[in-house]
Amino acid sequence: MFCLAGCKHLSSTTGAEAHKPPGPVQISAAGIDAAEPVTAAAADGTFYVAWVTHDAKQADVMLARFNHDGAMQASPVRVNRQQGVATAWRGDQPSIAVAPDGAVYVLWTARVDAGGKHGTDVYLSVSNDRGQSFASEVKVNDDKAPGAHGMHSLAVAADGRIYAAWLDERNVHTPKPSTKADGHHMESNRDLYLSYSTDGGRTFSANRKVASEACPCCKTALTVSADGTLYAGWRQVLPGSYRHIAVASSSDGGTNFSKPTVVSNDQWVLQGCPVSGPSLSVDRSSGSLKVVWFAAGEGNVPGVYFAESKDKGQSFTPRQLLSQESVRGTPALTGGQNNAIALWQTSDTAETKMRELGNAGSALSVAANAELPAGVFSNGRLFVAYIGKEKEKRSIWLIRAE
Repeated sequence: MFCLAGCKHLSSTTGAEAHKPPGPVQISAAGIDAAEPVTAAAADGTFYVAWVTHDAKQADVMLARFNHDGAMQASPVRVNRQQGVATAWRGDQPSIAVAPDGAVYVLWTARVDAGGKHGTDVYLSVSNDRGQSFASEVKVNDDKAPGAHGMHSLAVAADGRIYAAWLDERNVHTPKPSTKADGHHMESNRDLYLSYSTDGGRTFSANRKVASEACPCCKTALTVSADGTLYAGWRQVLPGSYRHIAVASSSDGGTNFSKPTVVSNDQWVLQGCPVSGPSLSVDRSSGSLKVVWFAAGEGNVPGVYFAESKDKGQSFTPRQLLSQESVRGTPALTGGQNNAIALWQTSDTAETKMRELGNAGSALSVAANAELPAGVFSNGRLFVAYIGKEKEKRSIWLIRAE
């Protein structure tokens, strides 16, 4: 049986009930507004869930460790040392990764207020004791003036090299005020920046610009293949306000990147930001790069799409429609030993759905009233963390999905 802190133990289960997956359980503290869940698996079969608690204008990044059956190990801990300094929203949750040696890395943003200007900085926190405590955080972006740094992503290579990517407005001299039009955010386009660490996150390299004219409110993505090839993904704004997913790769540890490749010519023209970026993963056996994203636009079926590259991101297969529906947030992509699963939240019903890549069939429901899901495989089973909402109160829940 699978149980987390706070759930009720059943006296016995027999027959078909013993084979049914457990129902969802709340993992965030009761009575506290919690959102933006993310997940990461460790090599020993355990996994981690991080989320953000919100209180007025303050926020904290929290992290909890779970064993391979989904039982929480000890109480959640705060990642940011100074209470209340973190910041996050539905389009820019924390990023988390676990190194081969078991070190846990959490990338997050903190508010910056200086000289009457406001912004955010990107920080990396490191735990070398399986998430029980975090060392002092390290600032990753190396510019000094307050500005927007966010929509970040994180990946760790087999050799322990840590990669961090984010969207940056340091080169935007007159940023456009944030507004909304037709439900979409309207801001100035930004640059995609990257930095890496070769000493366990104690220091980071000089920031490197990878691309310009990135959609400002769409999450970036990073993944590393077994041979060390680094892939970065983002939503590129092309002339005419076409907003397409782009990917670039680096074979020299993040020093140089290939020319970006547009994954699919979706012909999506949008005067605003859809707040939905790509998710990337690399197949363990074949090394193929998989990309999942949401697209809409006039003349196109709105839905979750999938494509893959077998030549290190130089070209991609024609897109495959995973599910025809509108999506809220960035679809999540998680891989098991022999499969990969896409997860997303429907925008109209707030239902979390999933579908296995590369196989026939339709999307399956994971949970109702389940927003912004994040999935992780542990011991061959898929666990999904999501936001449960009752009126204006949010909390983090975990379910084992079949």
